[in-house]
Amino acid sequence: MNWATIIIAIILLLPASQQSSQGLERKVLSYNPTYDFWFFVPTGRPKVVTQNVQNAYWAARTKGGVCFTDLWFYCATGIKIEE
Repeated sequence: MNWATIIIAIILLLPASQQSSQGLERKVLSYNPTYDFWFFVPTGRPKVVTQNVQNAYWAARTKGGVCFTDLWFYCATGIKIEE
């Protein structure tokens, strides 16, 4: 094998790094109707979920959901949700 083939194989085998422009973790909002509480996937709970965010969640739960970093937004489109 020549060196170019080996280098290309190594590059292709390396995992792609997760890069974020702001370094903030995106959390997806979820709701547990049994215990009536809001939580984030993968982990955590929001301090406050305003009525406007709740309405946005119910409208978008089958279309990508609602996400949070330092503000609320629709996961699929990135459009900000006013609190």
